[in-house]
Amino acid sequence: VSQNTGLNKASISEIVKKLITDQLINEIGIGNGSSSGGRKPILLQLNKQAGVSLGIDLGYDYVASMLTYLNGEIVKENRTTDILVTKENVLEIIKDVIELYANLATETPYKIIGVTIAIHGIVFRNNILFTPYYNLDKIDLYTELSKIIDIPIYLENEANLTALAESTFSTKKNNLVSVSIHSGIGAGIIMNGSLYSGLNGRSGEIGHMTLYPNGLACPCGNHGCFEQYCSEKSIVNQFRLIKNDSSLSIDDLVKAYENKDEESLKLINKFIENLSIGINNLIATYGPEIIYTNSSLTRKIPEILPTVNN
Repeated sequence: VSQNTGLNKASISEIVKKLITDQLINEIGIGNGSSSGGRKPILLQLNKQAGVSLGIDLGYDYVASMLTYLNGEIVKENRTTDILVTKENVLEIIKDVIELYANLATETPYKIIGVTIAIHGIVFRNNILFTPYYNLDKIDLYTELSKIIDIPIYLENEANLTALAESTFSTKKNNLVSVSIHSGIGAGIIMNGSLYSGLNGRSGEIGHMTLYPNGLACPCGNHGCFEQYCSEKSIVNQFRLIKNDSSLSIDDLVKAYENKDEESLKLINKFIENLSIGINNLIATYGPEIIYTNSSLTRKIPEILPTVNN
């Protein structure tokens, strides 16, 4: 540490003492001595339980949350479905989520050290610029939350956060794309080890690349957008139209597919075809070493991705 920082050993020792006093690192034992002799080193490690961080994913019709220790280890997680998130109820929703984990956080010295909120839309420097499927771009969410919550808050695009998570915990590759398929479709892009955000956070809006010119209308104002054919929302809507039943869910689609329902098989095969086109465009554009997908549909029908890959 002394060699890497340029600080002398006495300064390093004082800093280490303070970090131990502050409960940020722990002594975990005695290491092996060097071949030249001298005192055996004291081994140190980060105190993962010094505090916890809270992540909240605000979908347009669900809210998922996760409390983790400082090393990413999950303490508790929760998911609420069948809820419509709007600018009118979002502050109360977030307050309720924080209260859900408050008691667990009191068991750590620094409690909740920060809250990260995943937004399904364009976010730049904690400002929500555009959200196609809910109206959170009509509220200054960061400012309003800062008035009622005394915890550091960070707003970011959901796909960008997924890419950062994959880069941190899943791989050592420096160039990757993480594709999130939910109500819309977005991509988080890691280039040379860093998140690429583009102009005003607008990179990765792959759901709005044109898949079919003059195709289906999209809330962005364009026609034929990728997410109008491959988002989970669009697939479920297509399934409902085919079956003439507005109450059907993605689980109903999966069940029909597993039962070899002919219309459902055709729908999933078309989804695979369209997804393959989109993924191919990503490969041609970014040349990533690896692509991740985050979708409940591909998790529930695991043969989708191998077929796309072929």
